Amino acid sequence: MKKIIVTSLMIFSIMSSCTENGDIYDPKKHKKSEFSAEKTIGLIVGTAIVAVAVSEASAGDADAFAEGFANTSQTDTDHDWDYQPGNNTWACRGVQTGQYADLDNCAYDIKDDDRWPS
Repeated sequence: MKKIIVTSLMIFSIMSSCTENGDIYDPKKHKKSEFSAEKTIGLIVGTAIVAVAVSEASAGDADAFAEGFANTSQTDTDHDWDYQPGNNTWACRGVQTGQYADLDNCAYDIKDDDRWPS
C-alpha cells in the first residue's frame, strides 16, 4: 500500500505543472504565459519530500501509519496505572505503547484507572 501511495504521488507530481497562481496547469484553461517552471519544480521537490517522509514514517509501523498517522512511538516516555479487575491487581503500562512495564515506572503516580477502559 505504501509503495502505491508513494508511486502515485511521484507520478502525479511529474505529470503535473503549475501556474503562477499555484493552480495545476491545464492547457485548456490556462495560457502558456501562466505556466510557472519554478512552481512546477517546487511541486516535484515537495512531493518527493512528502513521499520520503511517508516512506520513512511507515517503515517502522505500517499499520499505525495506515490508520491516519496513529502513534508510531516504539518507546514509552510516560507510564500510568491500569487496574486489572479480573485478578484484582494494579499494572503499570506505558502511555505511548500501552505495553505493560515494571511497577517502578509508576511508583510516583497516583493509583487511578482513568486512562484505559475496563
